[in-house]
Amino acid sequence: MNKKQTTDQIYDLADKYMREKRYEDAMVLYKKLIENNPGEDSLVMSLAWAYRESGRIDDAIYCLEKLLKKELERKVFTGFAFDELVKIFKDEGKHDGLVDICERAVTAQSEDIDLLSALGDAYLRNGQTDKAVEIFEKITEMEPDSSMFFINFGDALISAGDFTGAEKAYDTAVTIDPSEAPLFYGKLGDTYLKAGQYEKSENAYRKSLRYEPEKSLYYCNLGDVLVKQGKLEDANAAYEDAVRIDPESEGTFYNRFGNTLAMEHHWLKAIDIFKKAISVDPHNLFYYLRLAECCVAEGFIEMAEEALQRAKMLGEET
Repeated sequence: MNKKQTTDQIYDLADKYMREKRYEDAMVLYKKLIENNPGEDSLVMSLAWAYRESGRIDDAIYCLEKLLKKELERKVFTGFAFDELVKIFKDEGKHDGLVDICERAVTAQSEDIDLLSALGDAYLRNGQTDKAVEIFEKITEMEPDSSMFFINFGDALISAGDFTGAEKAYDTAVTIDPSEAPLFYGKLGDTYLKAGQYEKSENAYRKSLRYEPEKSLYYCNLGDVLVKQGKLEDANAAYEDAVRIDPESEGTFYNRFGNTLAMEHHWLKAIDIFKKAISVDPHNLFYYLRLAECCVAEGFIEMAEEALQRAKMLGEET
């Protein structure tokens, strides 16, 4: 048996251990392979994956950092280790580390749009909004015909509190891709909603509906942000419009509306809406469970018990 056959067999066994989640055993073999094949980056990557899957995140980062250093020294940036590090740092909430590797990558490849976008996102995650705005503005200057880069720029401006600038960026995106106007303004509404800017979110959703007035989910989005503002009758009207457009989803829409109301502690209204969902689909036990939760919150114990009993019966039937 020659050396290559031995190496291949060890590698196959290590991969088998990985599939079986025997990570410690796999690590032993990957380390042996690395010792026998110095400079083989794919083996170091495999060891990093084993570390990551076993929960040894710092060891995985150590391996990947070594690979990243080599990637950054090459003329052609492959980015395999970089991509893995980005994923780990995001998953682990290690935003300082995320910013560090993104800054190093951009230093090495200063005109790479994807790397610049990654750096802008890293700055946003790390609360460095001014730097994020600067990066995304630079990207729009490099790619002035890309609507999505203006969307990213607008989102960064919202994080920085520049709502006027954000509206202008989104309007520019619509100018570039007019057919995407309802989608873009819906995205603007979503971003405002996450930022707690409910009135601006409402305005964006309404603008989206002006472009596409027969999109049921847009009415659901509008209804949700109206609930956030306590405009319950307007929210009800928005959801009824959604039902009018897509009556086959009536139960689903009422369930969503009820959940939104419950999250804002509008228990009485939520009870009414869950009852409507049940009237549409009386065999959905989850509607009864949500109704019961709202009844308990409002102190309607007998009604809650009835709903729970009905849910139990449905569960036994399935």
